[in-house]
Formats: sequence, structure tokens, C-alpha cells
Amino acid sequence: RNIGTHFADLASRKIELSSFSWDQGWNDRCDADMVADYVKNMANFIKFVRKDLGTPNLPFVIADTGQLGEKTRGDMAKLCEIQLSFGDPAKHREFAGTVASVGTRGSARSLGQSPSSFDYHSNHNGENHYLIGEAMGKAMLELLKSKSAGKGELR
Repeated sequence: RNIGTHFADLASRKIELSSFSWDQGWNDRCDADMVADYVKNMANFIKFVRKDLGTPNLPFVIADTGQLGEKTRGDMAKLCEIQLSFGDPAKHREFAGTVASVGTRGSARSLGQSPSSFDYHSNHNGENHYLIGEAMGKAMLELLKSKSAGKGELR
């Protein structure tokens, strides 16, 4: 509402927020209770962002937290499945047509291919980040296409 205050060059322009991408969750897998609460918390997050921004059908794309690739196990694997569930209309009917999810485990690169070795942030592997961004972008384009075709309304 007051974008011109922070970005003077945009003061006279009409700003439209047309989509929202979410690629986060590493710390949410650190505790079983946090993983158990993730479904409720993510659903509320989507609803609150939409409400706060006045965009009730704002398309969301959620990437799972699969930086470990095939080594993804335990609570991190559970978290990934929860994140992926938001793109499944059978599991989250209220978000059908407005939320998509993408898996990231297949884009993980080995430590030998990466500039760091601490797992989070995909070991700072640029190819991995690119592949995740590309997958999220393609998913968002599909949501935006369905929205412009008259689909994607919350029910």
C-alpha cells in the first residue's frame, strides 16, 4: 500500500502481486512437534498472506525441503511429504487450483559437485538452486494459466 515510501521510483506505478513462491523448511524438520504442526502452520500461512495482501486466490508454489536428495530420511522426509501434499487437491481441497508443490530431491547434487558441505542451502550448489527455481517457475506458470482460464478459485 505504501510501496512509494520504500521505493520512490515505484510511487506512481500500480503494483500487482501475482504469485508467491515458498522454498523454506530446513529448520522446521529439526523437531517432531514442528513437523507435526507444519500442515496447520502452512495452511494458516497461505491464508494469512492472502488475507493480509488482499489477494484471496494468490497462487502459491511450495518446494519441498529435499536438499539431501536420496539421503532425505526421518522428519525431513515427513516434512517433504507434507510440503508436497499442498499441491494435491485430494489432500488440500481448499487450495485446489491455487497451490502447487514441487519435489526437489532429484535436483540435489553431491558434495563433490558443490562448493560447501553443510547440506542446508543445497551446499550452495548453483545448479541445484537453478533446477529448483526452474521447477517452481514452471509450476507457477501452470497455476497462472489455469487462473486465467477461470479456474483456481478457492471453494
